[in-house]
Amino acid sequence: MKIGLCLAGGGAKGAFQAGVIYGLYERGLDFDLISGTSIGAINGYYIYTKNVNKLKEMWINIQTIGENGVKIVDNTVDNSLAIDLLSKLEDNSKIKKNFYVNYIQIDNSRMNEVVVDISKESYEQGLDSIKYSSLLPFRPSKDLSPSEQFKKDLIDGIYNGYKLDGGMINNTLLKPLIDEKVDKIVLITMNKDFEVPDYVKQSYKEENIIVVKPNIEFSKNATLNFEGEFCKQIFNEGYEISKSLNILG
Repeated sequence: MKIGLCLAGGGAKGAFQAGVIYGLYERGLDFDLISGTSIGAINGYYIYTKNVNKLKEMWINIQTIGENGVKIVDNTVDNSLAIDLLSKLEDNSKIKKNFYVNYIQIDNSRMNEVVVDISKESYEQGLDSIKYSSLLPFRPSKDLSPSEQFKKDLIDGIYNGYKLDGGMINNTLLKPLIDEKVDKIVLITMNKDFEVPDYVKQSYKEENIIVVKPNIEFSKNATLNFEGEFCKQIFNEGYEISKSLNILG
């Protein structure tokens, strides 16, 4: 059976996703293909390089990343510390599996989705693609919400030439798994109310789409809440949920 794993985006809520991943890893479950968006791309790289133990370490000790709060660089939320951690990982995988990530290329105030297979890129290109996939735009404003500010900045051309977070246009990168004709899709989302898109239902029976989601709804500010206790708590929630999953049944 060919099983594909789709890792949705969600910033700090990715700790929940990591807990699920670690729990499945403990049970010996392996995936044939991976797709990831934003924090899902970062989490996915730990699976791709066979470093799931280090994935747990990263989230349980998240204060080493977030102790100074969110840093804004070039009108984006700086993700260099997370990418630096990825660059220090040893690649323990013996067989390269397809690993798809997406990001947004902005030209002439238009957003275009780019999907790449990390296994087909060079080492440096792969890390760059993950960096782009998880790079959120952010220009603080007293008058506008972050999303409204981005829409204005997009029209004004401030982000022309940027490569940014894929989750802004497609937060669940499912199409590559469908195109690869996996037998079963496991989707880990941080959205309590997530519903499987109709185009996926057209290709898969309900029992072959396993959606793993939290039992509670996260607050609006959870995406950028990289506080140690919060991340540890939701990592453990994801881990507990993983124990009741029947993936191979």
